[in-house]
Amino acid sequence: MDMESRVKDLLYRMNVTKGSRFNASKRLEGRDRRMALLIALASAVVIAPTFMSTAYRLPPAVVSDLNVVTMVASVLILAISLIQYSNDDAVNAEQHHRCGLEINELRGQLQAMQQSISEENLREFARRYSHILDKYSVNHDLVDYDRYRLDHPDVFKLSLIEKPFIHLRSLTQTQWPNLLMAIIAVAAIFLVFWYVIPARPSADGRSSPPATSTQRTN
Repeated sequence: MDMESRVKDLLYRMNVTKGSRFNASKRLEGRDRRMALLIALASAVVIAPTFMSTAYRLPPAVVSDLNVVTMVASVLILAISLIQYSNDDAVNAEQHHRCGLEINELRGQLQAMQQSISEENLREFARRYSHILDKYSVNHDLVDYDRYRLDHPDVFKLSLIEKPFIHLRSLTQTQWPNLLMAIIAVAAIFLVFWYVIPARPSADGRSSPPATSTQRTN
């Protein structure tokens, strides 16, 4: 392989790695924000049933159900917090971003002198590139590389089957907190408006327990 081809190959590898690291940084930052929102929503679900149990004179069966909801939400908060702690998305996102910046700077230097670069200089650029990768030991995921391929159709020729598969895999890895938030929100709305409120005592002091409570006592 001649010098020009080796320079182009190194520039190409730097460009792909840089783009994938920036994609990883954005993905992890977004997931960290969504996990924080998910914990906040689950915390609200823990607080709200406790407040409703004390604010309304609810039937014992409904109060018991609210206590179960509180315990389930508490376990969910614990599980999500452990996942967020183990992933360490905020720190990893910062590392990916810094790695991308350093590779981009090195790539600019190599691109500026590629016409008159010597064998020794090329080896030095390759050594510095390897040093950056070793310095930021955390690696990006395959989904980040796939996103880079989708963003550069002029370089990567993807088939009609590969594109939807990559989109599906990306959605599966990045959007599951949003799906869980939607499920929690729908469940909370149902709990309040179709279960707790109908079980409140009416104006004449009589309560109208929901159908589930009536069926439970029969």
